[in-house]
Amino acid sequence: MKRERHLATHWGLVRMVGLAFVALSAPLPAAAQMIERVAAKPKAETWQAAAGLRTMLVRSAGYDPFSGNDVLAQVSLGVERLVLRSDAFVFAAGIGGDYGRTSSRARGASSELAVGRISLIAEGRYQPWERGYGFVRFAPGWLGMAASLTDASAPNAATLEDRFGVLSADISAGAAARLSPAPDPIAAWVTLEGGYTWAGSHHLLLAPGAAPRDQAKLAPLDLGTISPRGAFFRLAVAITY
Repeated sequence: MKRERHLATHWGLVRMVGLAFVALSAPLPAAAQMIERVAAKPKAETWQAAAGLRTMLVRSAGYDPFSGNDVLAQVSLGVERLVLRSDAFVFAAGIGGDYGRTSSRARGASSELAVGRISLIAEGRYQPWERGYGFVRFAPGWLGMAASLTDASAPNAATLEDRFGVLSADISAGAAARLSPAPDPIAAWVTLEGGYTWAGSHHLLLAPGAAPRDQAKLAPLDLGTISPRGAFFRLAVAITY
């Protein structure tokens, strides 16, 4: 009888330990699934720095004296910071700059146009996959231009100039693909973007540099109105961290 009671007590303890082990181990699959979901969620790095080439089509009569075609090529630089993230949606803000020069011949003289732009960037991204995302961007800014024309055959080789600035805004959409392995904390990306640039118009009146009292005596060269707006494309490489 004592042996039977001893066996019953022994099996009771075994059953209690077994039930406790099952109770403790039951939440583990759910926790494992949660960890797996968190690990699979794409990580958006906080900072992004990008450099690329921007090509714009400028179909304006005032642009023709400075280019043999309608293309304006510029170097683009930009820095952005992640501001907000909700699941696969990301919002980033930053600052960007574009600069380029083009030259040609107009009225028998060499001509040159320099175009620089600085802008604020507001960008929304959709990133369901860690190795790529799509984005839309709005970038209002200030566009500065310097137009010049020099006749080297003239006795004094005077240079006629006109410098001005106008408001501008870009609206665009694009996609990015990750080049480096996903676990790396510093990632390399390639981005392709297309959109439209709007900018204010300016009437080009090129005049030689002279003292303010002499400006009224000099007749400026009228090259018409330039409207630096049109479709653009940008290919860039970005680093995120």
